[in-house]
Amino acid sequence: MRLIVILILMLALFGTALIFYLSWLPQPKLGLNWFIPDWLATWADARTNDTIRTAVPFVFLGILTGIWLTMVRYPWHSWFTSWLVLVVIVLVAELGQLLLPYRSFDWWDIIWAAIGAIIGLIMPFVSTKFIRFIKEL
Repeated sequence: MRLIVILILMLALFGTALIFYLSWLPQPKLGLNWFIPDWLATWADARTNDTIRTAVPFVFLGILTGIWLTMVRYPWHSWFTSWLVLVVIVLVAELGQLLLPYRSFDWWDIIWAAIGAIIGLIMPFVSTKFIRFIKEL
């Protein structure tokens, strides 16, 4: 189990680093990155998905964080603290964009990331409660 916890934390750190990297690129177009699949870049670069695309990586970070919290059995207030940490990550990423000429600070990015983080955190929490409920039947 310790190895799984370490793997989850490493993936979360990689995800956080990727968020900062993509947030601080001079151009916000994901299609300019060789490692982003074309279908994802097309969706993410569409004007209609400009802010909601920020939620997607935070859903995954929320899931990883929720799995970690479930595995190490942290109390409920740690879930809220973890959500705040995820919001601080997007806030730092957005503040960093103030220093870039073709990027801009956007409150909607923060709101969408916060929503994505909540959705991601809820998924392992509800799954764990459901599995425990089923086992008790």
